[in-house]
Amino acid sequence: MWFKKKQPLLPPPTKIEVFVRHCIFSDISWHKERPPGFSREKCHANLLQTADPTLANLTWLLDIAKGPRSTHFLPPHLFPLIEISEGTEAGSFLRLLDHVLGLSLHPETIVYFVEDDYLHRGGWVDVLLEGFQIPSVDYVTLYDHRDKYFLPMYHTLQSRLFLTPSTHWRSTPSTTHTFATKVKTLLRDEKIHRKYSTGRKISADHDKFCALGKKGRLLVSPIPGWSTHAEVAYASPFQEWKVFF
Repeated sequence: MWFKKKQPLLPPPTKIEVFVRHCIFSDISWHKERPPGFSREKCHANLLQTADPTLANLTWLLDIAKGPRSTHFLPPHLFPLIEISEGTEAGSFLRLLDHVLGLSLHPETIVYFVEDDYLHRGGWVDVLLEGFQIPSVDYVTLYDHRDKYFLPMYHTLQSRLFLTPSTHWRSTPSTTHTFATKVKTLLRDEKIHRKYSTGRKISADHDKFCALGKKGRLLVSPIPGWSTHAEVAYASPFQEWKVFF
């Protein structure tokens, strides 16, 4: 009697996979109030300076729907660069999902999706890894959303608190499209991720994470934050982010 030889299990991944989305021009962010000296090129430089290459692999996706490739600052040969042509935030996110889920990554691989107008503090990779040590965590953001502290809709917000070696964490109901999760979680929740981007120009990221929360998914963010969206009114508190520019 013949038996099919059992394939050995692959070892758990030792690095996180970071995927950064860029575009030639963004319709949804040109009007935002930015810190003095802001540029996406400086955000790009900050990410390169703070991402520990022993712990993180970086890949860029560039949406060239609104201009020629030559008009963007990303150098073409220094790192993996994938060109897409969507022209909308929601479309580019869906192409990101297609790409990542087509890579056959180990289910335990941590994937970190980053938008092109974010800043990170040094050591963020270690902190991100710590976030996944929290029991039952599903999603991790490094952004401590300032709006959670002043918008009326959050006046009665209650959070669970967690502690890891470097920081405190809080449960939070939503985040942006800069977040991390494991491949197995992304596969489990794929339909929800697609639902809130399909047929839209801009993904309904807040609604999506609220829907995931209703499914029992746990999203956490560190306090204070280890990253920020580069928008003055909503920057993570207690950091002088302007010095990065």
